[in-house]
Amino acid sequence: MEYHDGDDCTIQIVNRYGTRGDMAVLEDHGVERVYHFSPLHYLAFIARSRSLLSKPRLLRLGFEIVHFRSMSRKHDVNRGFEYYVHMTLHEYPRIARSKLAAGFPHIRIEVPSVAVDRRRFDLCRYNIAMTRYLRRGGSPGFPESSTNGRYYAAQQVPTARTDADKAAMLRKYLGTDTVIEVLVEEEMPLPDETTVSCFSREDEWIAREVVEALDAPWNVVRTEPDGPYPRDAFYANEVGTFLDRAIQNPQWRGSGLEFDRV
Repeated sequence: MEYHDGDDCTIQIVNRYGTRGDMAVLEDHGVERVYHFSPLHYLAFIARSRSLLSKPRLLRLGFEIVHFRSMSRKHDVNRGFEYYVHMTLHEYPRIARSKLAAGFPHIRIEVPSVAVDRRRFDLCRYNIAMTRYLRRGGSPGFPESSTNGRYYAAQQVPTARTDADKAAMLRKYLGTDTVIEVLVEEEMPLPDETTVSCFSREDEWIAREVVEALDAPWNVVRTEPDGPYPRDAFYANEVGTFLDRAIQNPQWRGSGLEFDRV
């Protein structure tokens, strides 16, 4: 995958997360944390690998197609975004609120922005999985600009890739209702300072047991959901069964549990 540097001078940054050769654009714009939402039952896989992985990377590790959410998987692949780990700058995006409102146990993984800044990543201000306005079949899609992003390779939605475009997008949309996606190429290693936020006391207990069982050095906390979370006992039982097996058998790759199909 090809990346292009912006016109700004390169700045060398050295911190406890490593050495980078470009600007810390997220940190420079006041972003402290970047978020990833996941079903609670995937926490065992995440804690064991200490990372978030793109779909092709997971497939190479033996996870089958049913491991992924069916709708987003198809759209991510068809629209040119399968090689990314999908994160966000929004604490409670709509999709997360809807999953919790349906009673599905989910967690929020919070990563310090300085750890993300040292990875190759794009920003996108559009909902990649849901938007119907795409550059394909003769349609021009969203117009390119420094604040909208630009089209790269076969991607059907524009992204901000250069530091200059990332900065322009952040200046215009950070702190607004626009949900900015952070698209990390291939893998997002999770540092010791990662936080796992849970939306009920029961989910917190489960997450803490998983993290401790797999020796992940992360902080597990409980936080109030931004909306209703009628935690469903049936789904919670499925989560417990799934996690017990995942912890006991490191070679197990899941059962294809997806709440929307239960």
